[in-house]
Amino acid sequence: MASQTCEVRYHRGFSLVDTMVAVVILLIAVIGTSIFRYNAVLDGRKFDTQTTAARLGLMLSESWRGINGDLEFDPRRLSNSDLTVSQTIQSYSAKPSDFTLLGSYTITLNDSHGANYHAILSWKDIQSGLRALNVVVAWAQRGAGQDGVENVDKSFKLTVYTHNF
Repeated sequence: MASQTCEVRYHRGFSLVDTMVAVVILLIAVIGTSIFRYNAVLDGRKFDTQTTAARLGLMLSESWRGINGDLEFDPRRLSNSDLTVSQTIQSYSAKPSDFTLLGSYTITLNDSHGANYHAILSWKDIQSGLRALNVVVAWAQRGAGQDGVENVDKSFKLTVYTHNF
């Protein structure tokens, strides 16, 4: 009878540990990329909301300044198919203490975001013929679905000066 020799053959390939390490590295890369994309989209929305608030503040202040700070200025006349301006009774306490309140308004954009902005207009006569016009636009960034002045957590403030005759 012929003797049989036992040869141990080594097979080249991946072990279970090698495979698990590769899977863990791949999962870390995929989760990291997903978190980055989520935060990029979230920051983009915050930027868009803040830019819109700044544009609304500029629109209100320049419209008011365009009529030389007339105290009969009514932002509701600026309503159109893209935005709706309505007067509110409740006031957000963001106006400077030495300014006189002209009015408090809610501005709703008729777009996909549907965010509500709250505008507070106030004025102060600096000297004869010179008036300071203050516009504060506030919005809720944390609770985007919540409405009402009490939920605002961000604001944009703008003061312009005009000659009044």
